[in-house]
Formats: sequence, C-alpha cells, structure tokens
Amino acid sequence: MSFRKLTYILLSSCILLASCKEEDETASYPTLSGTLSFDIPAFIAQNTDLTMTPQGVSHPEGGVLGYSWKVSPLMEKSDTSKMENGAYNFNFKDSLGTYTVNCYAFASGYSSTYASRQTTMVKGGIDGSITKHGIRKTDKKITVNGIDYYYTTHAGLDWFRNNLANPAYGAPFINYEVTSNVFGRFYSYEEAVKACPEGWRLPTNADWISLGKALGSAEPSSSLDPIANVASKLMADIEFNTEKMWTYWPKVGEITNSSLMAFIPAGYANLGSISSDPDKITDGISGRYPTAAFIGVEEYSVFWTADLSEDSNLAYYRFIFEQQPELMLSRGDVKTFGANVRCVRDAE
Repeated sequence: MSFRKLTYILLSSCILLASCKEEDETASYPTLSGTLSFDIPAFIAQNTDLTMTPQGVSHPEGGVLGYSWKVSPLMEKSDTSKMENGAYNFNFKDSLGTYTVNCYAFASGYSSTYASRQTTMVKGGIDGSITKHGIRKTDKKITVNGIDYYYTTHAGLDWFRNNLANPAYGAPFINYEVTSNVFGRFYSYEEAVKACPEGWRLPTNADWISLGKALGSAEPSSSLDPIANVASKLMADIEFNTEKMWTYWPKVGEITNSSLMAFIPAGYANLGSISSDPDKITDGISGRYPTAAFIGVEEYSVFWTADLSEDSNLAYYRFIFEQQPELMLSRGDVKTFGANVRCVRDAE
C-alpha cells in the first residue's frame, strides 16, 4: 500500500464491511447496541506501548460484553482482553511498517461486531523510515538539538540535504511529533525566516536559481519563471518504510539525485491559525496548529524562499510536482501556508 493511500485511511474504520460479513454469518442473532470504536495514534515510534480502550457499544439488556484484539501482522490470533473495561495493552516493538488493529465486541446470543484502525511505526534520521536518499553517515553534517543535518555544496553555498526539523517552530506531519525528523516540519514564512540554526539562513529565490544553473539549467527569462529540467536531479528514489514515494513520470525522466539534495515528496500544509499555547504537546500531538491540513504527500516537495512578494502578506516558495521536470515558483500566505525548509550558508 502506498504512503499516499495510507494517509487517506488512517483512523478510518472497517465497521461497515465487518457488519455485512457478520450479518451474513449470524443473521438470526440480534445486534449489540451502538457502534464500536477505539482510538489509536496515526504514527508511533519504535517500542511503543499502547493501551487501546473500546467504546460506543453496549449490551441491549445491560449484560456484560467481552472484547478480543488482534494486531496484524504481529499476532497470529486474537487475544481476549483481561481488563474490566475491555482495554488492551500492546507493545509494538521496533519493526517499521503499518499495523492493523482489530477489536471485536461479543456477548452470548448476539452478533459480534468489530472496529479496525491502522497505525504506522516511523523512525527519524538517515537510518530510519526514509531510505534510498543517498545520505551516508560519513557525509558532511552539523548536529543541532540532537538532529543531524547533512549538507552539500552548489554555487558557493552549502545546502541542507534533509528537511529542517526545528521543534521550536512549525508543525510536524499530521501534527504527530514522531514524524518531525522523518519529513521535516512545515513552517509558515514568518517562522521559516527564524528557524534555521545559527550561521545558516533561508535561501533566497536567487539562491534557488543559482542552484538550478549549477545543475545545468538555463537562466530563466525572469526570476519568477520555473527553473527548467532539474526535478529529476533534485529528487531521490525515496522509500518510506520500503514503499516508493516518487512515482515515475516520462516528462520528469529517470530520478538520479545527482544534486545530492534528496528531495522528499512531503507535500505542504494549510496551517490555519497558531494556537494560544503553541508549545503544547499532548500524547505526542502538537497543538501549535490544531486545524492544520496536510496536502500533496507523494506529489509535491515545497520549500520557502526568503523573498516576500509585492504583496507583503505573501512570500515566494519553490516546489516540485511529481509530473513536471521544472522547479516551479508560487506564493503563499506568510502566516497560514506551510512549507518545508532547506537552510543555506556561504560555503566554507
């Protein structure tokens, strides 16, 4: 299953399908009251212990319900809950991937019902969920707040090869902090200009054009034009938990990552309004942008430039779309549009 499809079904339920199956098999039995559900994080770290609690379903006559749970593919068969409220505790150990959790509710004389949820285990860093990006531990790097940032040099500038994951600003993917050093964070322009570490800065549009020229692209007719024929050189044949992220398109051509920039198709965000308590993190979920919507994963790489437009409420960003060979330009609201950041500095 592709990561793009996964993000559409995370936290969704298979209740309807399950109910149809159960009714076919036990049509003569009455059903339990309500709709079974339970909560589970969309993303988890390695060796996470989760206690999952069923809710929403009851015995029509006030009787006792039983619950059983199965985590696929980690459990060969279901395990009956020993807790009074039907909750179940499970340790997901350390194998990266997507797991399906099924909860079954049952009572004597009634049709059972079940709910299903999925969670994905991720790991940040170069030996984590993102692989085949061409980054090695021996490459040039700096370490900031425990995070390794690798860099390469083009046209007199050192460029970050991985997305900035400064936890003081921006939002992690789908607001789960565990994804921060997987995809990098999504920053408003107002945050992006402050987020790079000391000695580094947000690249200007002119810096992006110079990068394109260093990769063999012709000088664009205007600074606001696309930078031609560089997408395949910026994209890496990225895999997320062994699933390919960039899709091959003939117009783009073979993905080479010859720039060593290793662009990830992490998409972009409509951040909405920043909360009154931006540093609040509850159960690993960031509260900085509680209404943020994350869009275009596996389709777009989007990065802020340092340039404001003629309308000071908008700033320019450069982006790649999976079907086009150019590094394109657009504008986003300085407060609400969320993009990734690659920092630069004068080459040493």
